[in-house]
Amino acid sequence: MGEIDLVGMPKSAKRQGLSHQAASGTGSAFPSPFILEDGQKLAKRAVLSVRRGPIRYRRNSTIVCEGDSADYIFMVVDGIVRRCKAFQNGTRAIVAFHTAGELFGWTDEANHTLSVETATDALILFFKRSALFSVAAREQKVASFLLISTMSELRRIQDHSLLINRSAKCRVASFLLDLCARTGETAEVDLPMSHQDIADHLGLSIETVSRTITELEHACLVERALARTIVLKNRAALERLLE
Repeated sequence: MGEIDLVGMPKSAKRQGLSHQAASGTGSAFPSPFILEDGQKLAKRAVLSVRRGPIRYRRNSTIVCEGDSADYIFMVVDGIVRRCKAFQNGTRAIVAFHTAGELFGWTDEANHTLSVETATDALILFFKRSALFSVAAREQKVASFLLISTMSELRRIQDHSLLINRSAKCRVASFLLDLCARTGETAEVDLPMSHQDIADHLGLSIETVSRTITELEHACLVERALARTIVLKNRAALERLLE
């Protein structure tokens, strides 16, 4: 496929100094939440019919700037994105990470209140909000998927807000367990995002994140297999840290 038509895309998407090439083999790369049962193929086709993209972004690119018109909902096909806010004092808060198959960009306001950036190289689908809601009004299975997606995001935001008051060990353990579950891994967690990203998400310093992972390793709860791969050696003990 050739260059993506960016008409109607958020201003920040047009500002990227990227090629924005459409990925080949889009159907086979479509995220697992939309790999539906035979009886739901119509719903899948209906959703696919209103997509734009996918668009490929390089690491640390901006998909949406704070203040951009909230005309689109997005889905991660591949990679990880972060929703964040930068403050005037130079600090940054990462509200959430989104992994492959997850929808994001929900808001009842006219403009986005957070920026959306790629934490890794990523492939993103754009869904026109009005078109997606129109499909959901006709297709119950699409509406059900959107509802489940929204509820999952709300649950993660609630869990994250409660986590901020916990110890560093609890925060890091929760992050590792959650990322492991969301990426479909069983014992190993790949950390493709930077330690600074993790620190800004957990409300810790980068030094505290590194020190805490080392403490968990000394306690035989985790093991560094590679520079960015953590093996969960004692999941039950990690889960007890959350109690």
